[in-house]
Amino acid sequence: MDVNESWEGFAQRMQRLNPLFELGRGMEVGELKPHIQTILMQVLLSIFYRELNDDDSRRKSDIKYMVEDSIKQMKLLADEKQIERITSGLLYQGKEEYSKPFEALYYDEIRQSWETQVFRYVTMDELYTNLEIGGAIVYKLTDVAQEMIFMSREMAEEFSITIEQLYSMQLIKNGNFRKATRNLDHLISRVNRLMANEFSFQKEMINNPKILLIEEEMQRADNRVEIEQQFEEEKNHFRTITNMIEKTKRRNEADDSIQRELILLHEKIGHTRQLHDRFAKLVIQNISYEMKLKAENPSLFWENSLVSFREHVYENWLMKEGVHHFGQIETVLSPLFSPKNEFILPLDWIWGEQEFDEAQQLNTVVEEEPEESITIQRVTNWDSVIKAWSYVFQYLQTYKEFSLADLTDLPKEVQALWLEETETIDLWMMFDKKPLKIQVLYRKEETLSDEREILLYKLMQEYPQFQRFEGMKVFTLFDHHAEPFYMSRIKMTPFKLCVEEEK
Repeated sequence: MDVNESWEGFAQRMQRLNPLFELGRGMEVGELKPHIQTILMQVLLSIFYRELNDDDSRRKSDIKYMVEDSIKQMKLLADEKQIERITSGLLYQGKEEYSKPFEALYYDEIRQSWETQVFRYVTMDELYTNLEIGGAIVYKLTDVAQEMIFMSREMAEEFSITIEQLYSMQLIKNGNFRKATRNLDHLISRVNRLMANEFSFQKEMINNPKILLIEEEMQRADNRVEIEQQFEEEKNHFRTITNMIEKTKRRNEADDSIQRELILLHEKIGHTRQLHDRFAKLVIQNISYEMKLKAENPSLFWENSLVSFREHVYENWLMKEGVHHFGQIETVLSPLFSPKNEFILPLDWIWGEQEFDEAQQLNTVVEEEPEESITIQRVTNWDSVIKAWSYVFQYLQTYKEFSLADLTDLPKEVQALWLEETETIDLWMMFDKKPLKIQVLYRKEETLSDEREILLYKLMQEYPQFQRFEGMKVFTLFDHHAEPFYMSRIKMTPFKLCVEEEK
């Protein structure tokens, strides 16, 4: 064997392994030292599953409880100081005030030198952290920590949505339904991570359209058709999995234990499918917004020189700093138009040229406007959605619970409202997640990322009587004996939406 083969990809291997080697290293925790890696791995898994289930209980105080709970489960003993040390040792290296990332050396076989790898196990989850209103940081796993969890699985490769779907199909074919249900957790994690990236990219685009020049991999407008085909293929995989579950149910009607496992698997695939549809919709919306930005800001996408008068002088100096007297403008412009000749072009000529360019840019935008009409048609009619949902919350005010099956007791025009917008029913299914504490009244709509919170915010704005729900907990209760029913050709598992005062 060629000795050089043993060096191929060596640096990448070490960068994957270093976070495992460094986990808990150097912590002074006394008799717990031999167990520290096991404790921390369990804590990382706890954070991972809370992320999967949209549970935002991932603050430092929550992680401290996870450490304490893991130690108790492992029948070990620890004092308060040890628990605090293990908690802080997962968040940063060294003293808290410095919040330093972790570092490890690795040998780069290409450069033939020792390099330093810098990484963290957890980072701030921007979707759940509200620093502007004084909230504590909510943590999520970094890609490094997720890689550690995935490495502990059977497949040691990068997991795409399609690969996870195919893996689930194989497990179902082999009759391993419980493992297939667990495997869907990894698919949910993958979709959640991709969706978080899309939300971050959307914010960046709105705040700074120039990101489209830098993030070349996100410029997807040219291959939108291929992206939509990929989403359609993944939808077909979900249909195939659902059909496989239904067929298996019919084949094993007499076996109660298999039926229970298949019911759990069916519910998990339903949740995963909803997440995937939301992710697909978000990607297509971002592509449409990217096209709109390119139409409205064509000058951003012209080929720029290394030094731009517009960016470096006009935007970064004149617009920010301003000018104290008009002579400064002449000083800046004169060398540009006549660096050797002292003759200064009249400023009227210069401003005339600028106005002419702006007129050209305006014309460009007008020409592209018809393409934007596609995006406008995709906007949700929230008036219809909140009107339909207002009857639900009127019901909740009186009876504290509401089942979608109760719609049949409401007037026909109210029932028709639920079929006007697909988002109306989609939102109902989104409440089939973890309980939600209602805290929307004093927040700005743009800070809300959970669709349920957006719905509640709009309801409170339109119907002030619903402000009494602020601070309450909204959750779902399942009736496992009730038969599934169809609504607008959608098969739905019956559950009740409930509210209660937070204890």
